[in-house]
Amino acid sequence: MKDRRGGFTLVEIIVVISIIMVLAAMIIPGLAKGQYLSKKAATKSEISNMETALALYESDYGAYPEDDEDNYSSKKMVDALNGKTEEGQPRKKTYYPFKKKQFNKDGEYYSVLNQPFYYQENASVTTKDDTIMKNLDTFDIWTSDGKNIKDGKNKDGPNINNWD
Repeated sequence: MKDRRGGFTLVEIIVVISIIMVLAAMIIPGLAKGQYLSKKAATKSEISNMETALALYESDYGAYPEDDEDNYSSKKMVDALNGKTEEGQPRKKTYYPFKKKQFNKDGEYYSVLNQPFYYQENASVTTKDDTIMKNLDTFDIWTSDGKNIKDGKNKDGPNINNWD
């Protein structure tokens, strides 16, 4: 009788490695989607917090911060909620603690999905007869989820906003 040493054969090791690779291939995309969904939820939450800060600002000053009508940049809104006047002077009150790591070099505030926020005061409302009117009691905040950008500024394809 032959004395056989313990251990695994090459075929057994290859089968186990193949099974592990198949399981990893099924699990990794799910983890990536979970990370994306958590960032999207964090962005929605941040927009909700900005809404609250804007309501507090409006109650103190009687109007929402001005927007940049050319490109709907959120810079003026961010400055106002950060406690700065239009001239850049500090105010006594800060309405929202923006995260410094989410600013780019131009002072634009970005979501955790690495997309800029956009802001429009007195948001446009389309009536039943397709007339576009300014609604003085509202504002819009929007950004992209990074997956559906129709143009460079994302004005045509917002995915995460405060009007959903």
